[in-house]
This record gives sequence, structure tokens and C-alpha cells, in this order.
Amino acid sequence: MSRYLRVEYPGAIYHVTMRMLGNWKTGQDRLFEDDADRERFLERLADRVERYRIRLFLYCLMSNHMHLVLETPEGNLGRFMQSLTTAYTGYFNLRHRRHGHLLDGRYKAKLMEGDEYLLGLSRYVHLNPVRVSGIEKKPIEEQREYLRAYRWSTYQSYIGIRKACDFVEYWPMLAEVGGKGREQRKRYGEYVEAGLGEEDQEIKAALGASACGIGGDSFLTWVSEIYGKMAEKKKRPEDISLRNVIEGQKPEENLR
Repeated sequence: MSRYLRVEYPGAIYHVTMRMLGNWKTGQDRLFEDDADRERFLERLADRVERYRIRLFLYCLMSNHMHLVLETPEGNLGRFMQSLTTAYTGYFNLRHRRHGHLLDGRYKAKLMEGDEYLLGLSRYVHLNPVRVSGIEKKPIEEQREYLRAYRWSTYQSYIGIRKACDFVEYWPMLAEVGGKGREQRKRYGEYVEAGLGEEDQEIKAALGASACGIGGDSFLTWVSEIYGKMAEKKKRPEDISLRNVIEGQKPEENLR
């Protein structure tokens, strides 16, 4: 089976997802069996974020999958993710007396175009806990209570009801909603919770527009061209890091 090509360069922003290998119908698809697993994963995540100098903006851990939104100032997504997934797989297999692969395929990483899409994606990711069966049909107020009580994402710390994580950078997202201090966090919470009970068609369309990236037409065209050149050049199933693309620069609008 061919492996996903990876476009890597300093300053790249990604939406990363990982899903557990297994069958949800039999309940054998849990990436995290209990809170001890989640705590151990976050310990490893914090360590790797520091070690690989990653800018982590948010995370959300679900039972059978997880989301990360991050930036790689050193263009090293592959090394960061390999270290993270290897460490957690080793721990999980040892604790739960299993062996072999843990993930359903390899992790997926979509390139993102700058700040414009970060805010919408953050709402999509943070609302994951209330998009599951049994919760999404409940009244809005019950969904809100469940979301605010969910411990395994960055949402609680974004809205100020839990201490901020040392390994997460909050200000880029909070700056998008305006205000300062508590007002910022209040506005961010209002923005996210405005999405309760309804589909965010704009971010849904952005997520579905391309398998490679999240952004406007020109950005997606750029990403598609890069992937095409990589595939044509290598013509073999392997990871590829492409740095200093397009005559040494990435699109100006994607720089921050």
C-alpha cells in the first residue's frame, strides 16, 4: 500500500488526525481505553512538542481518534509524529497486552492556509465531543454543559475554566476573536458554542474540498501542484519532505 506523501517546510500549519485500528461495531477500536491512557498520551504529546519545537494550537482526544492543530517552525512534522506515535503505541501495547500496529493506516495531515481557516477549524475540532451519537440529539443547553465538562480537549482552557496547558499556544486563536484577557476567552466560547446544534457549512466545505489541504482556491492549487511534482519525481511509495518549495518561498498569504 502506498504511503501518504508529506509536504514539509518551516512554518507549515497542519490539521492532523489519527484513528485507531479496529472495528467500531465490536467496540475494538479504542485509541484510549480510559483516562490513564489519555493522561499518558498528553504527557508524551507535551514532551514531543517541546523536543521538536512544535507550536501546538489545540487538541481533542476522542475514544477512537484524535485531532491536533499545529505549526512546525522547523519543518519537521514527520519526525515529531513518528516519535509521538511510536511512544504511545509502545505504551498502549504494553499496558493492554497487545502487539502490532495501533493506528488505522498512517496519521493524516492536511496543510492549512494561515489564520483565516484556523478559527473555523478550531470550532470544528472543539465541537467533536458533542457530534457523537447520543449527544448531538440532546437539547442545546445539555450539549453546552457536556462540551464545557469535557476534559480531553483544549476547550476548557481556552474559555478559562481550566488552567492553561504549558505546551499549547492560545494567543493566535484568541487574537482572532478580539478583546483582551477574560473578554477574549468569553468571545471565543461564544463563537464555538454558536456552532452547537447546526453544521458549520463553510468549514465542512473547506475540509471536503481537498484531501491535501484546507484553504482558498489558489492555495489548494499550489498544494496540488506540489504533490503532483513530488509524486512525479519519486514515483515510489514513501514519505517525502519538500522544503523551500516554489523557488524557496511558500505563498505570501500563508506566512505569519
